[in-house]
Amino acid sequence: MKERLYEILNEEQIHEIIPFLKKLTAEERKTLVPTIKKMDREISKIVMTKNSYHTAGSVDQHSIIDIASFVCMDQKNFGKNYWSIFRNIEQTEQILEWGCPDWFSDFINDSIDAEFTAFNYQDILGWTAKGYVQPKPELLGYHLSNYPSDLDHHPETLATHFWYLCQYPSKSLPFRKEWFPLVQKLIAEEKVERKRFLTECLLASNRNFNKNVTGWFMDAFTALKPTEEELVSLQDELLAGLASVQSKAVNTILAHLKKILTDPAFKSDEFAHYLPNLLSSEVKTVVNSSLTVTEKILQKKKTDPEMLGMALGTAFVSKDDGIQSKAAKMILKYIPVSENMTEALSHYSDNILTTVRPLLIKYVEDKKHELEAITSEKIALTGKENELKELQSFEDLMFFLPLAIEDPYSYHCDVALNGFIRFADQADEESVKLIEPVFLKACKTIAKWEVPYLNVLLCNLIINYGLNLLEKYPVQLKNLEKIYQRTCEDEATREAYSNYSKKLGPIEKVGAEDPVAKAFREIAIYASQKIKSGDTTPLMFTMTHAPCWIAPVTLVERFEIYQNSNIEPHHLDVQLALQRCALDHTAEALKLVEKRLKGEYKDLLLFFFGKNDRPEGRFDHPSWWLTAGITRSPETVFEEFKELGYSNIPREFFSGVYGWKTIDSKKNSYYPAELNIVIPKYHLEKRKEPLFMEYIIAEQKDLSEIPAMMWCFPNTPANTLAKVIKECLFYSGMAEVYERNMVLNTAQALYQIKKPLDEMGYLFLGTIFLDGDKTIRGTAAEIWLEHTSHQMMDNVRLGRVIGLHEKLEWAPIKRLTDLMQHHMLNVSKNHNIAIEELILNILLQMENPVTNLKKLLEVYHEVLALNQSEAHQKVIEKLNSWKENSSLKKICNLLLKK
Repeated sequence: MKERLYEILNEEQIHEIIPFLKKLTAEERKTLVPTIKKMDREISKIVMTKNSYHTAGSVDQHSIIDIASFVCMDQKNFGKNYWSIFRNIEQTEQILEWGCPDWFSDFINDSIDAEFTAFNYQDILGWTAKGYVQPKPELLGYHLSNYPSDLDHHPETLATHFWYLCQYPSKSLPFRKEWFPLVQKLIAEEKVERKRFLTECLLASNRNFNKNVTGWFMDAFTALKPTEEELVSLQDELLAGLASVQSKAVNTILAHLKKILTDPAFKSDEFAHYLPNLLSSEVKTVVNSSLTVTEKILQKKKTDPEMLGMALGTAFVSKDDGIQSKAAKMILKYIPVSENMTEALSHYSDNILTTVRPLLIKYVEDKKHELEAITSEKIALTGKENELKELQSFEDLMFFLPLAIEDPYSYHCDVALNGFIRFADQADEESVKLIEPVFLKACKTIAKWEVPYLNVLLCNLIINYGLNLLEKYPVQLKNLEKIYQRTCEDEATREAYSNYSKKLGPIEKVGAEDPVAKAFREIAIYASQKIKSGDTTPLMFTMTHAPCWIAPVTLVERFEIYQNSNIEPHHLDVQLALQRCALDHTAEALKLVEKRLKGEYKDLLLFFFGKNDRPEGRFDHPSWWLTAGITRSPETVFEEFKELGYSNIPREFFSGVYGWKTIDSKKNSYYPAELNIVIPKYHLEKRKEPLFMEYIIAEQKDLSEIPAMMWCFPNTPANTLAKVIKECLFYSGMAEVYERNMVLNTAQALYQIKKPLDEMGYLFLGTIFLDGDKTIRGTAAEIWLEHTSHQMMDNVRLGRVIGLHEKLEWAPIKRLTDLMQHHMLNVSKNHNIAIEELILNILLQMENPVTNLKKLLEVYHEVLALNQSEAHQKVIEKLNSWKENSSLKKICNLLLKK
């Protein structure tokens, strides 16, 4: 049976496959499944030629395997192949006639989740008629929306399935341009009921469709130009649509509601119930349209003004001066003062802007809420709350390793490595079985195309360790050989690609193109050698506290272990340990150094922890000393290090201070300004003890290891930040997923490090304050809030960065003002004072008015009022000049009166 299938495949006898399968029993087909899978792998291998590549199998061979898979496999094994078996529909029909799988109907119904299918609406109708498929409404609606033709061939298409299309449309519906005129034609010919379709369009607003599909139905509704009479009869659906999460739907509905406000049948009271939700929307057009509708209702005097007035209070959730002013004027004009109104507005009292508050003096008590001043202690980098627990046994290690595989860029990897060193040789006949699921996970992870490099190294450590255990425990671990063999076969297939770097094998042979990868590989090789040799002296660099810190006392203790064992640690291991050491509390560590260490270890740490201002002693390991100097005092030049052999490294890489400026972008009209940062070129040199830093500053093809780089240099992140700025932040609107994720990951790492910022830290933070991504801006605000709380924020330096960017309109200033109003304002008295200082230093960089400067000045005015302070003299000079600008005249005069 297997031999015959191989014969059909090898001789490409496609006409023989169906007769062969027909003769088999159900059980025989089932036994062929592993063979079919193996054949599929063989013919799917990539064959490289000089100019291109192709699979090892021919078109006919792939068809043979497709047919055999369809007939012999169950749905789980066949997978979600909605394409290949259906390329030849006639052939598919022949198979279905004698061998329709019992899972076929479920399979076809699931096709609404497919990216592509090689069958269509008409095919489904044919299979339904023959009993092969029992279609769900979702299936018919989805596939009909992809098939805007031949609608009169089947009576049920327009009678029933068309309405399924309204309820379960394909995501591609908006891009099928034929449907718009087709629907209009069908309605004109009375083949589709107009009133029902208008209703379905409105119901689409709350059906959780994506914004393109929802937008299509809103546009269809508008294009049909519903009459006032139709709109009145559809009021319930229109009003329900106001609860939609899609702003396009809400704005469309509000536009249509405006047309029937004067109609006696308009349901004003029902509209009032939706008003608070509308006015608290983050979409400004929704809020403004809602206020316009509300004012027209109030003008009619046909509803209880107090009910609308109480709902209007929600408008003060917005920090926009225009919205608050408009709402306040409406309340003043139409809503009488009452106990209910006073109570309703009191909930928003703290949010009402100082420029608006005088308008509402009758409704809101003029009582200023005094914010507390937050005085927080300095953050301890290594405390009980972020201390990492060590693994206690081999079993702990096996249960923990999957976590490290899932998240290689966190402390999990360090905890796992530490556990490996301690417990690798403690497996016994019973506990060794725990390695199998870990080994399988490592193999599955490394078998993927795109794998983070730290994951490649960790998975290889696990796999090589598992193979060593296999030699000792062949009976208990017999499955490991099969798992590994399969993984090797997958690797061999990928190695045919010229751009593929080897992932599987001894750590020494794992591909490492970029310098950063070479550094990590060298450390992994060192760890692997320790595991193999049974050397349980701890690695120096493993973290003791989240997210990336080593306690000073622990560092001393690790040096002592090496000293007492008379073993010299690896030079990169020591450097990474020094780079990660928390230097905020070193008094206890210094006592231990003087008491327990001697020689170079003692001299090194006395300098590193600040007891000795200058390096003293023998420099037997120059890389250690230079790393200690850079980490504790990056901007200090130590004359003692001049002859250590690293003088060819540009000074910027030691200090972390780079030249930068924001310049006019002549070459790109879409982005008017460009951030230009100058990073010297550096190529990794061969030397006995390279600095760990050299691997990071050398030119890289790939920056995907940025998260790991941040955890390697928490004390001095400037070099890493400079790379991210240069590659991902040269324009304010970088929208590619790669760049966006890189910036977000870097920002989140900077937030977790919780150290005062350096020059590059302020440049990075000031730049992401203006980023186009809302999540990135939110992270920037979180960094600012925490650093301000702990008195670590220099708003003069931060304001200078933002001001130099916005002076050239690097990004819309609204991004900054929204962030200030919604995330930074009124957190505490300290934060308000800090915002005042920040805005002052932004404004000091400005010369001529920029777009939306008015908004920033309004926030400045609000902050000055909250702080009961006055505009800075240098700002007053600028205001006297800017007030000549008509759009700035009002706010400038307000500030000058302060």
